[in-house]
Amino acid sequence: TGVAIEAHGLGKTYGRRGGGHRALHDCSFRLPAGRVCALVGPNGAGKSTLLNLAAGLDRPGAGSLAVLGSTDPAAVRDRIAYVAQDKPLYPQLTVADTLWAGAELNPGRWDRATADRIAGALPRTARVRTLSGGQRTRLALALALGKRPEL
Repeated sequence: TGVAIEAHGLGKTYGRRGGGHRALHDCSFRLPAGRVCALVGPNGAGKSTLLNLAAGLDRPGAGSLAVLGSTDPAAVRDRIAYVAQDKPLYPQLTVADTLWAGAELNPGRWDRATADRIAGALPRTARVRTLSGGQRTRLALALALGKRPEL
């Protein structure tokens, strides 16, 4: 198999140059495709920063990062899924509308059975804003995994 994520000398600093917060410094690793990996560390260690970089939500300040063989985040966006701690769901939509939007935004890739299984017993007519935190996480996971991501 190939490589899911490969980083060389990856770095990211937030804030002013020279006086900002260094979230990542000289991070290098290789994650083979098809492997399960845990990213652990104390608060402020750069875990979220690394995931944001891999998901293409931010750009590295130093080094290189390849995801699924590409250094262009836009080229692999439809092949990856990322559920951040802050889930970007539309509070005014219903669960059913949210799942429908997932299908519309991922034509040809959407696996309705997977999304429905993960969404489970969530009430389809409930508005996202009325869901508990755990239910919102379940819905975000249904959207992420319903698109059948490679990563």
